[in-house]
Amino acid sequence: MTSSVSGLSAALFRDESRPYVVIEQTGNKGCCFVALQTSPMPAIKIVVAGNNTPLSVSVASNVVTVNSATNASGIATSTTLQIINAVNADASAKLLFLGRLSPGSDGSGVPGAFTQTTAAYGVAFTGITLVDSGDHLTYQAAAGSRYWDETKPLTIYSDGSPVTSGFTVSYLNGSVTFSSSMSGHTITATGTRRSEYALQKVMGLFDGKIKIDGKEIDTTSCDDAGWASSIIGNASWELTASHYYYNGDVPLTEFKQPSLWKFYAVGCTTPFAIGKGVLQSIENILAAVNDAQKQNLTVKGQGEIYLE
Repeated sequence: MTSSVSGLSAALFRDESRPYVVIEQTGNKGCCFVALQTSPMPAIKIVVAGNNTPLSVSVASNVVTVNSATNASGIATSTTLQIINAVNADASAKLLFLGRLSPGSDGSGVPGAFTQTTAAYGVAFTGITLVDSGDHLTYQAAAGSRYWDETKPLTIYSDGSPVTSGFTVSYLNGSVTFSSSMSGHTITATGTRRSEYALQKVMGLFDGKIKIDGKEIDTTSCDDAGWASSIIGNASWELTASHYYYNGDVPLTEFKQPSLWKFYAVGCTTPFAIGKGVLQSIENILAAVNDAQKQNLTVKGQGEIYLE
């Protein structure tokens, strides 16, 4: 695979549209089990029991039970990759779930026991504390608790009591901004979020440039003493890149929907910003498994860009 050595880079991640169960663990342990049926909704759990036990998978009443392999001391030894492969190979389990690694994980970590969890459209959260940005107006969830689902109910609380007005919500950013100071109050949120562990990387863009535009609104009046004045109205962003990598794993039809785009500075492994955008010129995209292709592509934003 080749890529450019300068400019901005970006990666397209597809959010999982089906119900799922995620193991949200770092250290190459993270994975996603996508539900292949919804009625009834399947569940999965990982059990660690006994000494020197082999890895095994069983299914009963739409619940997939993974018995992790253990050593002589009863400590789990099955890696995430081994567990995924075992679920995907089992004749009964693979009818209920499709297991896959989370972005950036090679599956070499050992997740251990995992409580029985039923697949759902996202991950429910209850009473997470939002941190004051410093202005006593904007309060944000910690990384890993953002990407709120705007299609699901969200309740904001102040000192345990629901707040129904006087604020705006940035769902992707996992934050709320109040119209008046909330100094001295504890702000919490309950709702549903999308999990980063369920995302699937489908495209990389290289040697890119990002442009943020704002429509200028003339506010000049007689009070300006002859000087022009203006404010910025509707803002938009656009990413252009001269190289891309796409291996064809995900159908092109998926690109027609707004998707998550993460932006990276060259040489960095963590994103500095994220936004939702739609890929343009879809008919020109070709799949190349082993190489990045040289072609100009454009992503147009569908909302604001947020710092990660």
